[in-house]
Amino acid sequence: MRLEASPLDWTVWDGTSSEWNKTISHFDDMNVYQTSEWADHKSTSGWSVVRLVCLADGARVVTAAQCLYRSGPLSTVVVWVPGGPIGDLNKATPKFVDLLKSHLNTKFIYVRIAVMRPFDDVTSRQLTSYKWIKSATTIGTKSSLVHLLDAEASIRLTRCSANWKKNLKRSTKIQSSPYIWHKPDSTSLSSAYQEMNDYKQIEGVSLNRSAQDLQSAIDVFGDKLILVRSDDADGNALAIRGAICFGDTAWDYIAITTPAGRKTYASYAVFWALAESCFQLGMHRFDLGGIDPINNRGVYDFKKGTGSFQVDYEGEWDSASPRWFRAVASRLISRKVS
Repeated sequence: MRLEASPLDWTVWDGTSSEWNKTISHFDDMNVYQTSEWADHKSTSGWSVVRLVCLADGARVVTAAQCLYRSGPLSTVVVWVPGGPIGDLNKATPKFVDLLKSHLNTKFIYVRIAVMRPFDDVTSRQLTSYKWIKSATTIGTKSSLVHLLDAEASIRLTRCSANWKKNLKRSTKIQSSPYIWHKPDSTSLSSAYQEMNDYKQIEGVSLNRSAQDLQSAIDVFGDKLILVRSDDADGNALAIRGAICFGDTAWDYIAITTPAGRKTYASYAVFWALAESCFQLGMHRFDLGGIDPINNRGVYDFKKGTGSFQVDYEGEWDSASPRWFRAVASRLISRKVS
């Protein structure tokens, strides 16, 4: 791996994927969306990757950003930085966008970052001073709920709401216990998402996920993707839940409950079994992903009922060069991110 830069300059990372993961593992705000595996996964849906780092003393990485990008017509490029940059955001200066524009050899560039660290006014003022603008709409999530895996299941259960504990107890009436699904089938997963989407019919929200996208995740993440499943007496899925384990955090990734599973409270059984599996693997927390208390209250109540606590992120910010290109590209990026 070769890195050449003067102090506190951004430079393009040319190390290996394993070296990248090792480098970002030292940051407190490291997340699954900044891992090399996430970039590999998103490459199957048309995203390319470039990684930038900011160096102190010419060698020590103080800020890192895995950037996904797509090229468009007329020398345009849209860049999406999920979960990043990570590290010292004091370094998220206009030079970051300048280097991306130069390296990608484009005339028009739009960059959106999604900072997954708790919100604070100081960071917001910093980003504003560096010409970042708070995104009017979001692609990812503004907030999450985190279920701590810092104690045995019996202790964690005391943190759950009374209603959540009651529903977990109801799920024990299911004939078979939840189990780890070692050889998941992407086609059946996609079909289960379709069934759930048709049943719930949430206005303006599609719960569908393609078999291609799910198979990519299965292939790329391998045994880091833990899936727990509950079946009825005939072997039909009642509920499936999956998490991607990186570092000391499990990241909620798959959540399916069939209409029959709703009647048997199977989602409570698979969640609790998955959380315990992650605990046994040494995970310290279970990030339950995005929440929408207004438009998807049921999911919010389920996650909150596990005894989790809410984290409000710094969120999404964008910039463009030239500046006027931002107004055009910001309306298009949500349709490009998939």
